[in-house]
Amino acid sequence: MATQPPSVELFDDELMLRVARSYYLDDHSKVQIAAETGLSRWQVARLISTARTRGFVRIQVGDPSEENEELGRRLAAHLRLKSAIVISRADESAHSPTIDGIGRALAALLAEEVHAGQTIGLTWSRAIEAMTHHLDRLAPCDVVQLAGALTFSGDRLGSVEVIRQVARVAEGTAHPMYAPLFVGDLDAAAALRQQPEIAECLERVSSLDVAVVSVGTWEETGSALYPIVPREMAEAARSAGAVGEVSGRVFDAEGRCVSSDIDDRVIGATLDALRDVPHIIATSYGSHRAAATTAAARSGLIDVLVADELLARAILGTENTH
Repeated sequence: MATQPPSVELFDDELMLRVARSYYLDDHSKVQIAAETGLSRWQVARLISTARTRGFVRIQVGDPSEENEELGRRLAAHLRLKSAIVISRADESAHSPTIDGIGRALAALLAEEVHAGQTIGLTWSRAIEAMTHHLDRLAPCDVVQLAGALTFSGDRLGSVEVIRQVARVAEGTAHPMYAPLFVGDLDAAAALRQQPEIAECLERVSSLDVAVVSVGTWEETGSALYPIVPREMAEAARSAGAVGEVSGRVFDAEGRCVSSDIDDRVIGATLDALRDVPHIIATSYGSHRAAATTAAARSGLIDVLVADELLARAILGTENTH
């Protein structure tokens, strides 16, 4: 009768770690590991599986990017910011970092800069949505929605879900804003601002310690607001000099509001209210956002910028060396 191989439970943790390191770090095959250790392929496979189950091995899937500190210092000096984090590819490929890489850097920044007892405000963007997937620690704080809600189908997180997710990690209170970002009818927009829950959110902006926003361009694919504004209104804003938007507020190259028609229909913190927040963290990426990001920074809408290398080099006027 064939002898049954010993159960993996009989092997010690040191052997399990040795097998896991060989498989995951040294890229050895199960056949190679079996030959090296005298184990059977079945035992090697079980040890690898058990190592993951018991937490010896933790696998993260994300954008393979890293911080370019030197470029960040140059960008911060150029825009006169407190600091800038510039994300580049970890390898030397020609591809730019993904939104996931920006979100991961933002999550790490919030974990460092938000302190217990503070109140933070968040707008919605794809980068801020991505941040929630990397945020696993945050000092206890309250979380306020800065602008009306955007919702999405499928498993995407909209504005309210982002607020609640961040508050859950912080073990704080979420203050969502149950109103659309843009309301076509002026009277309806004014009435919504008077609703107690929405008015409370807008009032809380004056007591924020940190605001987290994203810079959008004033074009179809670079802004969450542009596609939902009537086309003639959007084009009128462009003709008046609009270059970008932050939290639904449209501005020109000097950071000034360019369209009262749009501004009066947006539910959210105003540009002046945002500028009064002591600490503003912004995300932006892509060379097409250079003009909007420069205007936002120089008009007091950004203290700390999380950007990608394409945007940083476009602002600095240098070519991507990759």
